[in-house]
Amino acid sequence: MINETQTLLLDVVRYRLFDGEKPKLNNHSLKALLKEAESQAVYNTVFPVVEDEIQTRAPQKYPQLLEKYLAKLIVNTGNFHDHGELDRLMVKNSIPYVAIKGVASAYYYKSSEIRDMGDVDLLVNESDVSKAGKAAETLGYKYDHGDEGSTHIAYSRKGLSVLEIHRSVNGIPNNELGKLIKAEIKNTIQSARRIEYAGESCFIPDELHHGLIMLLHMISHMTKEGIGLRHLCDWAVFENSFSESEFKEIFEEKLKSFGLWKFTCILCLVCEKYLGTKKKEFAVEAQTDGELPEKVLEDILNGGNFGTKDMNRYREIKYISDREGNTVSGNGVVFQAFSSLNAKAKDNKLVKKTKLLLPVGWVVESGKYLGLILSGKRKNKATSEMLKEASKRRNIYNSFELFK
Repeated sequence: MINETQTLLLDVVRYRLFDGEKPKLNNHSLKALLKEAESQAVYNTVFPVVEDEIQTRAPQKYPQLLEKYLAKLIVNTGNFHDHGELDRLMVKNSIPYVAIKGVASAYYYKSSEIRDMGDVDLLVNESDVSKAGKAAETLGYKYDHGDEGSTHIAYSRKGLSVLEIHRSVNGIPNNELGKLIKAEIKNTIQSARRIEYAGESCFIPDELHHGLIMLLHMISHMTKEGIGLRHLCDWAVFENSFSESEFKEIFEEKLKSFGLWKFTCILCLVCEKYLGTKKKEFAVEAQTDGELPEKVLEDILNGGNFGTKDMNRYREIKYISDREGNTVSGNGVVFQAFSSLNAKAKDNKLVKKTKLLLPVGWVVESGKYLGLILSGKRKNKATSEMLKEASKRRNIYNSFELFK
């Protein structure tokens, strides 16, 4: 169930994004509200709405909370500056690119300070990944992580935004349909548009490719550790910028061919019901379970931004994930648990050398897990609850009919 604090958070976010009547805060815990906002990565969205109330009810806390808000604004300003600086660098070095996710999502908000910003994500052609990295190093960025098999290579610079240079995006299934999606993603750079935003200039995707990348990004994290309310807000302000006919014309045929249309419709329903976006009849027609929007929102809020509210979500993945499909398995959690055990056993060094030792790998991995339980490092009860939660999440995600 969505609790009282989360309900208020949704009311505040709805008001900040789309105006309307300001929520009443008199009888609610501002501390709990801001804590929830922080875990959902919407602190900047919420603070200005509750600022006056904090000054009145908790003046001793106000300076500290204001300082946090201002610090996040500084991060945002720095992030936009980094985008502009990297744009100039890429243009100077003749490296075609497009900025994805963060600034591309922020562009659809009515004001640049509303959205909490994170990394700088640049998508470049495969042939330019190394060149882009070397160019970034001239600005003081240093290699952080990633390799040729990764979708991105990360670079960091002290006190500034982390830079991720993408050759592709996460969330694409490893099958024939995935090849079609990858081919479409490659078109993102050539169809990019230049924008002026927050005093800087850079390239962002056109509507189709931004929407597609957002969907894939949400799927990638939602079906693993989880996403926060910020991701849902990104989708809300984006889809609300279109009329129903415009949205269908741009997205319906393409997303149906990728098996992403039902997921898209469900997101639109969630945003309409809880964030106040414009009603889209095509989304209502796609609904098969009247309780699904609430279940999806509850799943988002329970996990928090990238699973910060519940670290068990990382553990749950092995019971529901389909590695090849890059989505959620339709198998039961017991079958999937065995599949996970089998995959871990295959990663054993001895098993890699001699496949006949696979049963030994099963014993070794099972022994490790049993050892964690006996040592108290992993509780049986916690494991039981985790299995229930994994099963519930699997049912929700299977309702999306991803990539079908």
